[in-house]
Amino acid sequence: MGGMRQAGGTGRLGRLLSIVALAILLLLVGSAAHTITSIATEPSIEERARQEAVRQAAVIGDALVHGVGDSAAELGQTATRNGRVEVLSVDGTDRRRSPGVRMVFRVHVAMSRPAMAGRKQAEVRICFRQVVDQERADFSRIEVPCPDSLLPGMTPTAAPTHPAGHPAPTPGTNPADAPSPAAGSGG
Repeated sequence: MGGMRQAGGTGRLGRLLSIVALAILLLLVGSAAHTITSIATEPSIEERARQEAVRQAAVIGDALVHGVGDSAAELGQTATRNGRVEVLSVDGTDRRRSPGVRMVFRVHVAMSRPAMAGRKQAEVRICFRQVVDQERADFSRIEVPCPDSLLPGMTPTAAPTHPAGHPAPTPGTNPADAPSPAAGSGG
């Protein structure tokens, strides 16, 4: 009878080992599933860069609305204090009187993070139009398409001030050679 007990004991040990092996296998599968799920639900680096650009625009908009400057030039300087912002146009003269100051600025965000094969990088440029009009309490900010007037590697001038209806001259051209809006088409 002693042999039967020994065989029964080995059976229990076998069952115990199979339960432990199954538990380890389930733990490994659960850990892998958690890792895959977290990678799949994590925002991509491009999405994170876009979110950061929108956040930066909100910070700049807040500085424009609550800043101490009232003139268009002062507001343009306020926006350009952040090194990742290019002021593309400023229309209007004073935020205290309608129609206020309308500014178009571009936010540039570059991000990188480690990836399986080196580093993953994303670069985002998003343009926004910010209105600062205290008389009408209009402080709207919307995303607008970025103009293609600046080529890569070119730097904008600080806070250009062009009257409404008169486009800025193309970079690298003489403003005197540009046709005026009143001239119409020659022909």
